[in-house]
Amino acid sequence: MKVTIITICYNCEQTIERTIKSVLSQNYSQIEYIVIDGESTDKTLDIIKSYSNKISKIISEKDDGIYNAINKGLKIATGDIISLLHGNDVFAHERVINDVVNYFIEYHKVDLLIADVAFKKNFLADDTVRYYPSKLFKPWFLRFGYSPPHLSTFFSRKVINVVGLYDENFMIAGDFEYFVRCILINNLNFKLINRCYIFMSTGGLSNKSLKSYYISSKEINYALKKNNFYSNILITFLRFPLKFIQYIFK
Repeated sequence: MKVTIITICYNCEQTIERTIKSVLSQNYSQIEYIVIDGESTDKTLDIIKSYSNKISKIISEKDDGIYNAINKGLKIATGDIISLLHGNDVFAHERVINDVVNYFIEYHKVDLLIADVAFKKNFLADDTVRYYPSKLFKPWFLRFGYSPPHLSTFFSRKVINVVGLYDENFMIAGDFEYFVRCILINNLNFKLINRCYIFMSTGGLSNKSLKSYYISSKEINYALKKNNFYSNILITFLRFPLKFIQYIFK
């Protein structure tokens, strides 16, 4: 099975090499690696180009946000399995993709394989600021704005064929809206696995500030209504107790 890994990045000169190396270190051979750069103004593109002989496709041009960049990658991806790994994040170890492929082979009816994410300030240290377990997720959690970990979700080709691309009108909650379409609208099969496959750096767009929380709540509310599920801004705030658990059980 071919696995496409898509990395989107913008001005990630401090982290992009670590991201690339975590992909290149995977002990699975059938990997298509696509890097989408938003026309970075720092040394990000220079670092990416230094690995050009090991990267399947590099695109560097202005984009219209995170989901526009992801869609650029999805449109040219040819893998049976799709993985998203942003330019600030890394795979937890070199066996991640091999493990993922084995799960898809064993559970051949699975459309989405969902693992855990650990948030770290320093990838070289053992400290985890926040741990996002997949096992907490239930489909009905989406009704009040709680989705499973996005970047530790591995999508089968069927998902892209059935659900399509991400909605580029979202700034922050496009991944949430995509899960709504995958799970609540199309009833695609998913499997939760209690393993950490992704280390994410802290300070992402969705939890950067109170303003970001407010914007994400508004977008989650809109995403539910857009897909014909009743919602209001107060309902979407009910997801925060579950998010708080991620800081306790880390």
